[in-house]
Amino acid sequence: MSKELNKILNLIKVKNFQEAKKKCDEVKNDLSKNADFLHIYGYIFFNLEDYDQAIEQWTMAVNINPKFVSALNNLGNAFSKLKKFDIATGYLDRALKLKPDLFEAYYTLSNIYFKKNMFEESLAKINQALKLKPDNLPSIKAKLQLFIEMNKKEESLKFLEKAIQYHPKNTELYNEKAQVLSDLGMNRQSLDTYRTILMMDPDFPFALGNIVSDKLKNCDWDEIDKDLIDIKNKINEKKAIADPFLVSTLFDSSELLNKVSKIWIRQFGVINKKNDFQIDKNYSKINIGYFSADFRDHPVGHLIVKMLETHNKNKFNIYGFYFGNKHKENDKYHFRLKTAFTKFYDVSKLTDEEILSLSKNLKIHIAVDLMTHTGGNESRFGIFLNKCAPIQINFLGYPGTSASDKMDYIIADKTVIPEKNKKFFTEKIIYLPNSYQPSEKNRPISNKLFSKEDLNLPEKNFIFCCFNTNTKFLPNTIRLWSAILKQVPKSVLWLISDNIIVKKNLKKEFEKRDIDQERIIFSSKTTISEHLVRIKHADLFLDTFPYNAHTSCSDSIWAGVPVVTLEGKSFQSRVASSLLNTSRLNELIAKSEEEYIEKAVEIAKNKNQLASLKEKLVNFKDSNPLFDNILFTNNIERAYSIALEKYFKRENPEDIYL
Repeated sequence: MSKELNKILNLIKVKNFQEAKKKCDEVKNDLSKNADFLHIYGYIFFNLEDYDQAIEQWTMAVNINPKFVSALNNLGNAFSKLKKFDIATGYLDRALKLKPDLFEAYYTLSNIYFKKNMFEESLAKINQALKLKPDNLPSIKAKLQLFIEMNKKEESLKFLEKAIQYHPKNTELYNEKAQVLSDLGMNRQSLDTYRTILMMDPDFPFALGNIVSDKLKNCDWDEIDKDLIDIKNKINEKKAIADPFLVSTLFDSSELLNKVSKIWIRQFGVINKKNDFQIDKNYSKINIGYFSADFRDHPVGHLIVKMLETHNKNKFNIYGFYFGNKHKENDKYHFRLKTAFTKFYDVSKLTDEEILSLSKNLKIHIAVDLMTHTGGNESRFGIFLNKCAPIQINFLGYPGTSASDKMDYIIADKTVIPEKNKKFFTEKIIYLPNSYQPSEKNRPISNKLFSKEDLNLPEKNFIFCCFNTNTKFLPNTIRLWSAILKQVPKSVLWLISDNIIVKKNLKKEFEKRDIDQERIIFSSKTTISEHLVRIKHADLFLDTFPYNAHTSCSDSIWAGVPVVTLEGKSFQSRVASSLLNTSRLNELIAKSEEEYIEKAVEIAKNKNQLASLKEKLVNFKDSNPLFDNILFTNNIERAYSIALEKYFKRENPEDIYL
């Protein structure tokens, strides 16, 4: 009979588990009391993902031999797969009592505790596994994942230094190290690490994009022109070189964004190919699911909170699916957002499959992705690739196409997606009548008062400003701003940053263009309620290109500060134009770099024109559709109703014009 067992083992070696099972079926009656055979039989069932049958075989093996360590360990594995963690833990503990140096048991226990969000216990077990096998790569990766969940960046960096010694040619470990260095603000070290990766593998996914991203964080533009050419070429070669959001900050091209998004979504797997939605046509309310990691003090949270609060709860159930974990305990926006929903679910610890199941059980009619290709590791676009609702909509967080045929619509307006650009969007367009961007008129603001002296601003000079994040700054933007400052000698430029390196690098860039460093003034980041008070000291907001001011443009218009923008060809470079058109300030939209400079200089030199613009903003504020929450929400609800009606009529999605 050992000859038959050898045949079975040989089939297992080549992973032919179906044939191995057939051989076992032929001899199982003769070997039903053979613990070794039952162990092998269970192993075959396990690899065929028939965990119940695997458990049956291993249980019989343990009954024959209660000290069968491998069978006990495997029972722990099988019950873990079935998410029966308490039973699994019991078998693994029994195995460890018999064999205290059983590496596999420690590894599986760590994984179980991780799934139960018991991270300290998980860390203790993976440490015991690594003590036995310090070079085991799956264990190394498991510990790194733990450090991410526990936000232990410094510990992760120290561990990576040791792990790389065991695997000096493993580019994935170097990539983990580079990302941790970047998260810690150690951008120069992260750049060196990414360059090491590219020396080992010139096509390592997203390494070049991460290099450029780290450069932008510090306004370090060394060889940036070459980097941009490389990124563009690699995208056209269909290589995974950069994430779509980064590309949107670098290039004014809807076509390029379409291409990079198609590359980006290749990383997400398909779990469920069947879209068996049990949705009743005779619904009493439309169920809307909003999905985001930004239900907190975040630009998306600021924009959408009033819309959610304004939803007609007599006609709509609105459900929040929260991926994030970055909100603070005293985050007022997080509290407002939570209470705005009919039901709020923190799904940050759930798998994509579990979130899909939850969405289907809730019978969500329309799923709205408020992130799409933003948020880095917090993005959960795989959920939408697997269809979590009959209708799926791309909205607000990402200014571009998802590039997926699983997304039915994108919410936009005629400015951000003109008719000629529709060909670059896989979604059908829901065209809102005003701006696509929601906002809030009655915003909570601080009682704190700021003087110009408090902000280190001159009393008499003209104050240009830009409150966009500095990752939107590119060398050409500095060139345009320098040209404006030269023509308005008694002026300063007011920016926001807490990064010493950013301040130093930007001042050097302006100095290269003969602008005195003293004319570049920085303020620290603060709460949105304080920021909305202090920005009233600015005279004119100078927009960035190609990625415009989005939320910061809305904030400035709300605060009565005019915004001069350069309108481009893509969604992200036309957002400020959308907001200005809605606010009846299309005279502030420049169609060329020359016009951008001319408009800014003209306003700075003409006090009456500036006063007229500010008066126009103040007088129109109460009737500005940009801040009419009820109007905006009504339009969104109309669009949802039309989309759902088309679905029940079995009509294909089409552009919706409101």
